[in-house]
Amino acid sequence: MPNSTINRRSFIATGFAAAGFIWPALPALAKTISRFSLSKDGFALKGYDATAYFAADTAATGSDANTVDWKGATWRFATAAEAELFRANPEAYAPQFGGYCTRAMSLKKEVPGDPEVWRIHKGKLYVFFAKRGGTIFDKGEDAMIELAQAHWDSLTFIE
Repeated sequence: MPNSTINRRSFIATGFAAAGFIWPALPALAKTISRFSLSKDGFALKGYDATAYFAADTAATGSDANTVDWKGATWRFATAAEAELFRANPEAYAPQFGGYCTRAMSLKKEVPGDPEVWRIHKGKLYVFFAKRGGTIFDKGEDAMIELAQAHWDSLTFIE
């Protein structure tokens, strides 16, 4: 008479096989990251002045004398006036995707952006890890933004 009990090895193998069919049907767990890419010193945009991109068309470092705390991050500005501009409307000046590289975000990766590599598109600031990201962005801004936004929306943020 054949043994009708399932031995441990076949039970485990059956469980793994079943899990292989069930696992893809489960929703992906959201990845948790900091809302902003922060420098080692804890500054958003690595301490660069977020308003300078718009007002002076340049990447300018901020000062410890002119900071604004917003959404759990400290932002630095070159002057008190620029800090006030940001304080009055931070969404207008803060980089998209928390200062992470827009190109990497479009590839479902979270890589800190380099504030020296940036673009303004439709009134929004985008930063990139390297010049190549900005060059690729220039060839299809809206498509890259759409992909990056989809990944950004799938993330959970540490507040």
